[in-house]
Amino acid sequence: MTTLFLYLTLGLLGCGGGDDEEPGGAPPEDPEHPLPELKLGPTAPRSRPSPRGGGRQQGPESALDKDMCDDLPDGGPVSGPGCITADIQCGQTVVGHTTGGVDRFDTKFYEKKFCTPALTDHDGGDERVYRLQIPAGDWTAEVYLDTPCADLDLAAMVFDGGEDCPTLKDDVPRCEMWPKPRGKREHVRLVSQRPTTWFIVVEGKKEEEGPFALHVECENHL
Repeated sequence: MTTLFLYLTLGLLGCGGGDDEEPGGAPPEDPEHPLPELKLGPTAPRSRPSPRGGGRQQGPESALDKDMCDDLPDGGPVSGPGCITADIQCGQTVVGHTTGGVDRFDTKFYEKKFCTPALTDHDGGDERVYRLQIPAGDWTAEVYLDTPCADLDLAAMVFDGGEDCPTLKDDVPRCEMWPKPRGKREHVRLVSQRPTTWFIVVEGKKEEEGPFALHVECENHL
């Protein structure tokens, strides 16, 4: 199998969600903080509203499977600023690896910031942190994490206090996290009505490290 590179999938989501609509309303890419060493890939399938108002289906197909576990040995450099590996935009898929990330978050942090009860050990291993910037307006962002190769978890927190990761002393007004077992897709829904900076964290249980696929879809509720 050919070597797996980091890549992103571009596809800004329109307000109506139809395949034939022109994309629009998604946050623009920040030219000062581009995603490092990424290659264009095929457009990711969109999540479609289920019939009868049942809400969204569970996102696009995973960009990573078990056969790819040995293709990506690490996740490359942390491009910054601070702890941030890269900015992520609405409609993008990033395939990365926790190895080579930062060591900023642990079980105590997630408990103190009310992300999740201290029932899971997140004290070991590296983390990858991606910054998602949502503009003004009534927005919903759906974030999906696929981890077929290691027991990794997804966290998303609001932090407008700077360009580096929050610490225990910093105010984190909102934090979403729902740890699941290895191989289970993790999903958080982020809602905002004002310009908001979300830090999206991929974190291993115990000493777990491995590749992952992270996907973000956004909708502007006009």
